[in-house]
Amino acid sequence: MLNSINNKTFALFDNPINKKLAAAVENSGAKLLKFPPIEAEKVVLNENSTELLKNLDRFDWIIFPDVLTVEFFLECLEENQIDAFELDAIRVCALGESVSDRLRFGQLHADLLPRRIDAENVLSSLKNYAAGDEFADLSFLLIVENSFGSAIKDELIKAGAIVSELPIYRIKLTKKAEIGKLKALLKGGAIDEFIFSAPTDFISLKYIFKAEPLARIFSEIKVSAVDGATLQIVREHHIKRADLFRLEKLDKV
Repeated sequence: MLNSINNKTFALFDNPINKKLAAAVENSGAKLLKFPPIEAEKVVLNENSTELLKNLDRFDWIIFPDVLTVEFFLECLEENQIDAFELDAIRVCALGESVSDRLRFGQLHADLLPRRIDAENVLSSLKNYAAGDEFADLSFLLIVENSFGSAIKDELIKAGAIVSELPIYRIKLTKKAEIGKLKALLKGGAIDEFIFSAPTDFISLKYIFKAEPLARIFSEIKVSAVDGATLQIVREHHIKRADLFRLEKLDKV
């Protein structure tokens, strides 16, 4: 058993919530690769963005792709003295259970929660929800990270919808060389099992790998999640080889 665990390589994001987990993996004799956390900061809204924020009632739908878009959007509402209840008349689409939960914590309700969060499935869910409306006449506001490309935006435009984007936060990348090396190891098959522990893990990987679907990146890698909520996010990304991580398994590898 000892040789087996010594030959296995785990990976996770190096953040405070993973401190005990990382120590347990290392103490088991396994090799552990730690991805440095990626920081995020709120974007200073320009005149156009401020105008969008102050005229939310012009939109039929608002789409939140991740938990950070919700966090920073709520901050911007407060800073601009906009009551969140003004969104009651607008349909809200949350891409994932964790996003819906964060909206609920901010006293906002998600009208639509697609089972899968890839662009095609999101578009299909939106069309099904709006079956009685003329889709081409609907207006959408996407709350986005400053540099992410939006496949959902492309799909909506193809379907004839009117789409605006509101960049609300940006990713800060400091350890580029270290992340580049770890990225190569992950894609090269050097990692046996990746452990997810937070919704921001997925945002970080989306930034690192740009437009490449996580399902493809992890198609040959075992994936674990520290709890049921995180496992749900894994499934929303259509990553198949995944289950809950148990510390006891380190003694059984």
